[in-house]
Amino acid sequence: MVSAGVSIGSEMSGGVSNVLVENVHIWDSRRGVRIKTAPGRGAYVSNIVYRNITLEHVRVGIVIKTNYNEHPDEGFDPKAVPIIENISYTSIHGHAVRVPVRIQGSAEIPVKNVTFHDMSVGLVDRKHHVFQCSFVQGQVIGYVFPVPCKNLDLYNELHELVKQSTLQNISDIDYSF
Repeated sequence: MVSAGVSIGSEMSGGVSNVLVENVHIWDSRRGVRIKTAPGRGAYVSNIVYRNITLEHVRVGIVIKTNYNEHPDEGFDPKAVPIIENISYTSIHGHAVRVPVRIQGSAEIPVKNVTFHDMSVGLVDRKHHVFQCSFVQGQVIGYVFPVPCKNLDLYNELHELVKQSTLQNISDIDYSF
């Protein structure tokens, strides 16, 4: 089993931006698409677009992890925290996925402006495996299944606000999992 279909990180000291991941089919993998970083990595991950991604028999479909604490040596600066922002997921579909989304931001590395649009992922177990989010801010546009995190604003297909998140402070944690 592959660790991740497409992975960005963990080394971020130079920054990663303006990346398009499109028309990808990921199957029999631990993770579908992943961004991983940690304090001490510095720089940024921004303007990343995932479009037309198919997930099949994947443990966790979408992952953003900000506590990937592996460093090559002790010479890193723990105060060098990366910025993660402007990440877009459009036309994400699949089946037999255990956890569709796991975004693990933190107080020092919040995940900002994440967008989900047109997403439908069939789950292995609908009772326990839903969106899992902490320290994330963003929006959902149109139809997204399963139900997204409570700290994301909901918009219709015309980009009209339907429901503003009740958790407006990015430090509010959604423990819906």
